[in-house]
Amino acid sequence: MTAFSGNWFQRRTARRKAAGEAYRRLLRQALEPSWYLESAVSDTFDGRARMITLLTSLAIDRLSRIAGPDIAPLAARLDELVLDGFDAAFREKGVGDASIARKVRKLAQEHAGLGKALFAALKDDSKTQRAAQVDAVLRRNGVVAPGHAGALATTLLDLQAHLAAQPDEEILHGRFDWMAAGAGQGTLQH
Repeated sequence: MTAFSGNWFQRRTARRKAAGEAYRRLLRQALEPSWYLESAVSDTFDGRARMITLLTSLAIDRLSRIAGPDIAPLAARLDELVLDGFDAAFREKGVGDASIARKVRKLAQEHAGLGKALFAALKDDSKTQRAAQVDAVLRRNGVVAPGHAGALATTLLDLQAHLAAQPDEEILHGRFDWMAAGAGQGTLQH
């Protein structure tokens, strides 16, 4: 693994840059209109936050498959950027300082819960079991409109496989190739 060589400061700077790149790409994909136009994910603040959480879980799942001491700090930094993004989104919506901490804390708890559940579901060795578990996580957390969990689960698993095929070096630099997998590009079926 050559992505984070050098002294501590250089490695930390490289991790921050990689996490920033990963976050920008993740956010661009999560806000892709087709996730919402096809009625699979509700086009609301909460729906978009859930989509960001789903993709964050996929990114952290992919990072977890790379060995090395810098992976955990990189994943933590990516998650930190996501939470900072939620805070910024609330502020953009005009949420006042008096209630923003409570709202961000609630959203962060939902993000952690959904993220952990999806991350655990993605770890199953059997693709059939993985699909059933991801489907259950999506339904249980109200991520999609009724009847769409299976299609979204399939899309997420296809995306997981696509990310797994990407070279570790690209992932370590935050260059997650979300778009090439076709996720959110009209792949969800009604």
